This record gives sequence, structure tokens and C-alpha cells, in this order.
Amino acid sequence: MSVFAAILMALAAGITEILPVSGSGHLYILAELLGVSVQGPVFRSFRAMLCFGAAFAGILFYRTQLLDVLRENLVLMGLLRPNGRQRGEPFGRRLGLLLLVAMLPMLPAMLLNGLRLKLEQGDFSLAIIGGLLCLSAAALFFSARGARGKRDIHQMTLSDALTAGLIQTLTVFPGLSRAGLTASVLLSRGLDGAAVAEFTGLMGIPVFLGSGIVELTAALGSGEALAETPYLFLGFALAALTGFFTLRIYTDFISRRRPTGYAYETWGAAILALILFLISA
Repeated sequence: MSVFAAILMALAAGITEILPVSGSGHLYILAELLGVSVQGPVFRSFRAMLCFGAAFAGILFYRTQLLDVLRENLVLMGLLRPNGRQRGEPFGRRLGLLLLVAMLPMLPAMLLNGLRLKLEQGDFSLAIIGGLLCLSAAALFFSARGARGKRDIHQMTLSDALTAGLIQTLTVFPGLSRAGLTASVLLSRGLDGAAVAEFTGLMGIPVFLGSGIVELTAALGSGEALAETPYLFLGFALAALTGFFTLRIYTDFISRRRPTGYAYETWGAAILALILFLISA
């Protein structure tokens, strides 16, 4: 992997892991265009650092919400004194419960990681990714067009969170967008754009951390895993920086507009994947 390829893939990951367009699908297509092998521990360790970078971007961007969740749960456990000026149920406590409910379905989904790797490295991987990108784009397009969201994140229910978590289990397969499918289901359930962006972003933090740990653990099984250590730090830094600014732009955008444009971009990526498959066949 060249420095140029590492930079491009890190920048692409920082953007596409946040936007509802499938980070894994775009990363695979870009690797194919750059001639980078997606097989082997070197690429897996690099991809792990991209996941950690995206998680760090989320932690930094949502630090206020995360601190509220931490503080209110410490108060609940009696480890911190409550703020006497606060009235009613603190939202940080409820937000923590919503995130926990949303993340529970992802635990058994991690067992599908081996199947995902086989799909990515098989002879028909580009065709599979192209088809899944099409499905992801269609889900986002039709849910965004029919969205009439009026509920904000304070009005989210446990049912909303569980549904988002269940649909997110499908995104272990390359080409199905985590942010895209989560946004689709939350928009269809009447959440407004700001709520969708915030909850999707917060859900992404543990998902990225978990994915990074799975990838890195598998890569460390080989002595080649850290053969290109400078690229690992470069990938983390660029993915984190790009992801942070992408979160800021995307959150502002989806708060005011419907995300149908991202569906068109995803369809474009699907067509490119299928073209690359036909060329390489």
C-alpha cells in the first residue's frame, strides 16, 4: 500500500463511514481502483484503525451528550452527587438506556463477521457489494421521500431504539450502509432529521469500536499485522479529522433537508462496483 493510497482511503473512510452511503462498500471499491489488496492482515489492521478513527471523531463530536450519559448514570449508581438545580428525569439517563437497547442486537451480529469476510474476498464480491449498495440506496430514498418527521430525540421511544438496532445488524454485510439503514428506519418512524443524525452518530461510536477490535484482533494473529505501522497512525488521524468535520456538515444538512441526494450517490457507487466486476470478470 502506497502513502497516496493510504491517504485516499483514510479520507474516504472518514467521510463515508459517517454519511448514509456505506463506508465498507466505498472502501472496497476504492481499494479495487487503487490496486490495493483487501486480503491479508495488513489491510485488516489498517481498516481497524480507520474504524477507531471514526469512533474517536464521534466521541469528540458528541462529547457533551456522552458526558451527560456518564454523569447521570454515575448519579443513578450513587457514585456522584446529583445537581440540585435539575428538575424532572435527566435526559442523559434516558439517552444511555436508548443506546443500550439499540446496541444489544449488535452483539450476536458480530458472529456474522466471518461470513462478511468471505463475501468481501470471494470472486463475486464486487457484484455482491454493488447489489447491496442498490438496496441500501433504495431504502434511504423511499424513506426520505415519505418522511414527515416531527419527533425530536427527546421523544424517542425504546421501540424506536430497538428497531434501529435490529436493522443495523444487517450492516455487517459490505455495501449495506449502517448510517443509511438506521436513518431510513428512524425517518420512517417519524423522527426528525436532527434526531436521526444525532442518534445514528451516537450509535456509530460503539459499532466502530467493536468493528475495529474485531478487525485488529484477527489481524494480530499474523506477524504481518503491523508491517506498515506508520500507515496505521496516518489512517487513524485522517479518518478522525475527516469524520469530525463530516459529522458537523451532515448533522446541519439533515436537520434542514431530506437525505435523498445520498441515495443517488450510493446508486452511482453501486453502478461503479458492477462495472468493475464486469471488467475484472
